[in-house]
Amino acid sequence: MTLQRIPPAFIKHLAGDISDRATLTCSSGGHWGVTVWKNPNGTYLEDGWKEFMRENNLGDNEFLVFRYDGDMRFHVKIFEKNGVKRSAPISDNPTDEETGVSSGKRSRGRPRKYPVGSLQGPAESSMTQETRSFTSKFPYFECLMTKSCVEKSFLLTIPQSFSHSHFPPAKLNVVLRNSAGKTWEVNCIYHAKRHSLSGGWGTFVRENSLKKGDTCRFELVEKNVMQVHVL
Repeated sequence: MTLQRIPPAFIKHLAGDISDRATLTCSSGGHWGVTVWKNPNGTYLEDGWKEFMRENNLGDNEFLVFRYDGDMRFHVKIFEKNGVKRSAPISDNPTDEETGVSSGKRSRGRPRKYPVGSLQGPAESSMTQETRSFTSKFPYFECLMTKSCVEKSFLLTIPQSFSHSHFPPAKLNVVLRNSAGKTWEVNCIYHAKRHSLSGGWGTFVRENSLKKGDTCRFELVEKNVMQVHVL
């Protein structure tokens, strides 16, 4: 996995701090610089995330908790599959800003709550991050359906790191397949070094009743064929 999506519910707590660079730290004392990439579908930790995973021996099963320390600095706590933290126990300090995010193949399932501190003052709030186990032998990405994805323009931008790895730098046609096995041919345009689903995507959206706020997982199961799961 070469990028990590920041949950939308967490973005609002960054207030005016958000920029195109972030720093990650963990209990080992290391520091990693990562780029922050924004598109209509979300905000992602991109360049540098792969190195962070490798140098911390992260695979498919660890669970990460991010604490926001301000100025685009995040302290990352690493938990094993059995829920045991790799070093010190998790802090209960309600002024920490934390959210649960999985590494590698995203881990989803029973909702668990994590403390979230307001950057504006001492008020406390809580946020639920659903997690459930998911593994796949196929490369995949996930997108939150925004207004531009499911209304009017009907355009879905594919994460750059995914498209660079699996698609040529040119326009192409892809096939989307839903859970019932029905398929749709969709134009995948290429502009400014990014691929986006365009012509035919609107039909897929309407016929699968996708709406703003839905999250879809796209698995590249064959060349230019993606299985789409609505989460």
